[in-house]
Amino acid sequence: MSIRHLGRLALLLGMLHPAATAADAAPSRPQPNLDTRLLVGEVARADGGAVTAWAGLDVRLGAGWHTYWRSPGEAGAPPQFDWNGSRNVADVTVEWPAPRRFSEQDIDTFGYDEHVLFPLRVRLQDGTAPAHLTLKAVLFVCSTICTQQEAQLETDIPAASHRPNDQALIDEWRQSVPRETAPGLSITALRIVRQPKPQLLIEAQATPPLTAPDVFLDGDDAVSGGRVQVSPTADGGVRIMVPVQGLDQTNPAHPLRVTLVDGDRSIEAGFPVNARAGAPPAAKTAGAAAPPASIWTILGVALLGGFILNFMPCVFPVLSLKLVSLVDHDPAHAPSPRPAFLATAAGIIASFVSLAAVLSVLKAAGAQVGWGLQFQQPAFLIAMIVVLAAFGANLLGLFEINLPWWISGRLGSASGRTTMAGHALNGFVMTLLATPCSAPFVGTAVAFALSQAAPQILLVFAALGLGMAAPYLGLAAAPRLAALFPRPGRWMLKLRTLAALAMAATALWLLIVLADISGPTPAMIVAAALLVPALVMTGRRARLRQTLAGAGLAVGIGLALIAATGVQQPNAVGQPAGIAWQPLVPADVAAQVQAGRTVFVDIGASWCLTCKVNEKLVLDSAAVRARLASGVLALRADWTSSSDSIASYLRSFGRYGLPFNVVFGPGAPGGILLPELLTPQIVLDAIDTASTVPQPENHKT
Repeated sequence: MSIRHLGRLALLLGMLHPAATAADAAPSRPQPNLDTRLLVGEVARADGGAVTAWAGLDVRLGAGWHTYWRSPGEAGAPPQFDWNGSRNVADVTVEWPAPRRFSEQDIDTFGYDEHVLFPLRVRLQDGTAPAHLTLKAVLFVCSTICTQQEAQLETDIPAASHRPNDQALIDEWRQSVPRETAPGLSITALRIVRQPKPQLLIEAQATPPLTAPDVFLDGDDAVSGGRVQVSPTADGGVRIMVPVQGLDQTNPAHPLRVTLVDGDRSIEAGFPVNARAGAPPAAKTAGAAAPPASIWTILGVALLGGFILNFMPCVFPVLSLKLVSLVDHDPAHAPSPRPAFLATAAGIIASFVSLAAVLSVLKAAGAQVGWGLQFQQPAFLIAMIVVLAAFGANLLGLFEINLPWWISGRLGSASGRTTMAGHALNGFVMTLLATPCSAPFVGTAVAFALSQAAPQILLVFAALGLGMAAPYLGLAAAPRLAALFPRPGRWMLKLRTLAALAMAATALWLLIVLADISGPTPAMIVAAALLVPALVMTGRRARLRQTLAGAGLAVGIGLALIAATGVQQPNAVGQPAGIAWQPLVPADVAAQVQAGRTVFVDIGASWCLTCKVNEKLVLDSAAVRARLASGVLALRADWTSSSDSIASYLRSFGRYGLPFNVVFGPGAPGGILLPELLTPQIVLDAIDTASTVPQPENHKT
């Protein structure tokens, strides 16, 4: 039996104390001095013709007494309301003001002390006729003892629309009822962390900052939450950890409601009790399935996502590495291409395992983790630029990499043809360069992995690598398929030249990204440091005039592009004409939605090629551009450089990489999450859905 049920049993036993004992002690026992009354507010005609009247159950208790919230905590019982006997009343909805916590001997209960007013929304059957409201209220009140109190109340509700004096008091208490949105207060992350013990993780932003936050859970009687632990986050918000008991006994069909209270401010959110990854309250997803529930399903998703990653736009700049590795096979040097394919696959899988190891260490150290975040690090960019330059120079035959004899003897020839180590390095590098953007199913797998411990991270990332390496493993299993490629010949010289140009273009792209992050000066220094040795090596193999012309052209193009990067606007993502993009402030989105606006959020980066494709082909299309420019608030953030606030915002949706787009509105206050690859129709449908004002729903209490 749980502590909650033991507490309620003690309360019941206290109420059933023998009558004689109660009578003997009556003169000395404290009394709650309970005073209850029904207040009547305004009567108004809502949309659709329904007539709603506002009323209020006003409860006043003596000093030191308290009654309970809809979820009483580890003891006590919630109020009970019976509306039988009412006339011309279709239903009554009780609104619950934000509670406070009462702690005594390690038992926590939730409720109200001394005075509370429960706002009542009364829907009338006939708005042209008067109504009569009858209430039998059973309240459980406690001080040094607990007692059950009953109140029989009734009042008339006139048919005419009016605003009596009681409406002001009702409105005052309605302001303290938690809603899904609150000015200056937002929940940016909400998920269950199951290791080492189940806890609810909440990340919140508030202006002004939170001072004494508390969290209350309800929605399933089996779930109870403990006392909160609060710590600040790097983006100025707070991270709140709430111990949770009873998750294994919950009904997955019952959503768990979370109420965050800080003084006179409060906000409410709901999410499935079996949710693992962070997701915003009531969030919808367009074009994606629900989060998988088991590790085996996640591994299948990771395999599929890794395979699809081969066809993402982010892979295009390094496609030449794949082509060269596929056709650069000479039967005279190696009878079978199988070892080359296996080496390339090993390089791909090793790169994913390396990423998993690094992310696990960073996560254990408390750092922000995500997919493709290596592109935010100047050191990584410089290393990749150097490697790409070396690949390009090697493809042009400007120099050869001669491994030590004991390595070359084991891994392959060092005579200028690609060795097994070279194939593995190709796979390693092209994976690192091909993962700045997320892909369908990759985001789901990464979100699950990064919410787990290190073993799960390694397992899921290994599955991603296995999926991306699948084409090479398939060719290794059936090496005869390699015969479909043309035989090596003079045409390979042209292919190598094209591949070298692709390497140079990719290096130049990374130079631009480096300039966006660190400024143009470091990028120009790196460019010069690479061009000088390239000039020297070219001079050994070409005429001086050709050397100077080629080097001058390369330097001119490189410096011009870097200079252009240095003077462009701070938002490196780019801004399609006709869309009035505004900077994203996550804490302000809820207020905009509460005001009835539709909000479109776009987060990209200069290193995210899929973001560029979405922007050019979808967001900049005539239909989407016109829709975003007509009554939709378009918000944009740039994640080219590291940002804890953007990382937290993405994590609140269970996303750890780019591209990222979400649409909010009256019809989707929790947001409609869009897939990584967009189409104009997906964007337009999401905006239309979010812009639709939902019809009010009535619930009987």
